[in-house]
Amino acid sequence: MNQQKEAQRIQIQLDLSPELYATINNLAQQINGDNAEVLLKAIALLELAIEAKQQDKHLWIVDNQQNLETEIVGF
Repeated sequence: MNQQKEAQRIQIQLDLSPELYATINNLAQQINGDNAEVLLKAIALLELAIEAKQQDKHLWIVDNQQNLETEIVGF
């Protein structure tokens, strides 16, 4: 059943700026993936951030010693 779900896709057309298109391509290269994978991961991260905010939680980036480097805000 999972294979059937993965095989089903809907194609969409996006109008992107050249800069955003270049960014997506660059990210795809960095993750050894394709543009669709970049967008899927970006959407998953946005979904996580929104769910965290709805639960009064925070999304942080910490270093190896668990020191706060960045807090993701604005969702």
